[in-house]
Amino acid sequence: MASGTPASSTSARTKTSSAPPGTVDKIISMLSSLHEKIDALPKCECNTLRQEILELKRHVTESIATPSAPPIDSTYSVVKRALTDATTYIEKSRRAVWVGRQECATPIETTQSDQKALEELCADLKDETILNALKEGKITHTRHPKEKADRKKRILKISLPDQKTRDHFLSLIRTSRPATVSKTAGNFVRRDLCPFELELERKARIDAFTLNCKLNGLHYGIRDEKMIKFTGPPRPLPVGYESRPPRGFNPLNNALSGPSSLDTSQNQSNTNFNATNSVLSSLSPMQPKPNSAASSTVNGGVQV
Repeated sequence: MASGTPASSTSARTKTSSAPPGTVDKIISMLSSLHEKIDALPKCECNTLRQEILELKRHVTESIATPSAPPIDSTYSVVKRALTDATTYIEKSRRAVWVGRQECATPIETTQSDQKALEELCADLKDETILNALKEGKITHTRHPKEKADRKKRILKISLPDQKTRDHFLSLIRTSRPATVSKTAGNFVRRDLCPFELELERKARIDAFTLNCKLNGLHYGIRDEKMIKFTGPPRPLPVGYESRPPRGFNPLNNALSGPSSLDTSQNQSNTNFNATNSVLSSLSPMQPKPNSAASSTVNGGVQV
């Protein structure tokens, strides 16, 4: 029994030693070389990129599921401005403006004088709708702006019940040319313009002034924010007209500045109008020719 054991161990050693010499070392060397080659390969970024894509997808999915609310302050200001603008335009749509009316020494005297003038104007129109609205207190007035500050003249704003009444009021003034307005030079009544319309009116006023100076007569005027051409023979320019250019007038930037070759004789006014056609193309848009009753004067709703 004891003698068998040494024999078995001897047999095992014999089998192990029978393997080719250096086989184990060769396998170890191959594995080491393989690891070195794997380590030398560039690292793959697929896993990193895949992870970033998954994160982005998760973020987008969460954003769609719970969209972020817009800034509260920004939304509130936009809505408030839109509501304010809408209210302003509604109020303007039922107002008329009396331009050029002189003020008195004190605010109280000015208010009393404006009230008396408004009553005379409504009486001159001889219209039941306007007179009834005035008696019922639906036609009011105020100076704008409320504080005079350094302004030489303030406009008189007239508020009427609605836009239809306002349009009827202006139509009557333009057709009947009441003496309350037309008797004083520079007085006229128009609708209450919006800011962008005031810019158009300013440009049209400059264009009309420039053409009138070139033609040496009152050929053109302004109705609301547009330039119109008067019918009939032109009236002579008022004294000192050329020395009182409208606000914003700059002869260096005006299309009609510089020497003019136009004949300013009133007897050849038609020739003058034809000669200025090329110039008019660069000026403010003009309204269709008004009727003679509305355009034969520079007052009563039409201004120069």
